[in-house]
Amino acid sequence: MTNGIPKRWDMNNALFDAYWTDCTETADTHWHSHFLLCLITGGSGVQEINGKKYPIKRGNVILLSPMDFHRNILNNGEHITFFAVKISEKQFYHSAGELCDLNSFPLVSELTEDNYKTANKLFEWLIQEQKEHNAIGKERFCSALIDQLMILVLRSLKVSTNASPSEMRKALIYIHCHFKSSIKATDVAYHVGYTPNYFSAEFKKETGIEFRKYLQNMRLDFAKSLLLFSHFTVKEACFESGFNTLSHFSQIFKKRFGITPEQVKEEKL
Repeated sequence: MTNGIPKRWDMNNALFDAYWTDCTETADTHWHSHFLLCLITGGSGVQEINGKKYPIKRGNVILLSPMDFHRNILNNGEHITFFAVKISEKQFYHSAGELCDLNSFPLVSELTEDNYKTANKLFEWLIQEQKEHNAIGKERFCSALIDQLMILVLRSLKVSTNASPSEMRKALIYIHCHFKSSIKATDVAYHVGYTPNYFSAEFKKETGIEFRKYLQNMRLDFAKSLLLFSHFTVKEACFESGFNTLSHFSQIFKKRFGITPEQVKEEKL
């Protein structure tokens, strides 16, 4: 942990978690086990996502997946204030599963003034409602507010609509949130209500690749980003990305990228 920020943020079993933050110092690169939506409300600086730098100021929105790394870089003497909501895979599927393609992440855009005011009000309402412990329909109301926020943001981003069948969208969102754990095709099949054999066939038809290879490629891409954009060692990147043995990780890493994990780390340095 550096500057009080963990390398990875988790949500446990919550569907969502909304909050407001006043960021007063540059933080280390970190990532999340969930989707994250941010609305910048004040200040200016840079949002570094997967090594690419995006200038940010009031009115910018940022939507990240569990595959993305990011950090705020502050301008001298400034701080950045923002609303954010952590969104579980279940909530994300409900709010945006059919509205965006996961391959288009990360997403950064700027809202019009009217849309900014609307998003700002929705966030205020969401945070207030989150505090109402015994309110009737609290979870449904919060979910509806997140739905509106997501639609407002995705319209501003003009992202491509995800044309995948509903069950495959649900499966891909689940994989994005759990690829670092020891999930198997049978786990995902159960999650979407398919038999394992039927799921495997439909998954390959949709993605053009077998589930095992798809999962392995996600883990390798994540590991490579860890080596490039964090201070993780090769061993730490291996296990954080969901691999169980360092030798196997090094072997398939070189096969995919044509370079060893150690060489990636050395080139970065």
